[in-house]
Amino acid sequence: MTEPENKKKEKQPKTSPKNPVVERGPWISMKSALRIITAVSILMAALTAWSVVPVKGWGQGILYGLLFGVLIWVVFFVMQVFFRWLRR
Repeated sequence: MTEPENKKKEKQPKTSPKNPVVERGPWISMKSALRIITAVSILMAALTAWSVVPVKGWGQGILYGLLFGVLIWVVFFVMQVFFRWLRR
């Protein structure tokens, strides 16, 4: 064999005769997900309020921040219900 043919054979991935079983489970726990969603919603609410306050004032800035933080939770729970419905 020539050298380029040897390199081609070495680069081919090795396949095993048995295929691994793919489990359909969550990739993170619900506890971790809730912590992440909590942190993200608080940070995004604060960032939204921070950017709205100079333009609209404190009242509307806090209102928009809270609204945005709550909407993150709404999306999270709607997706939870949707995926539970799909898995029935």
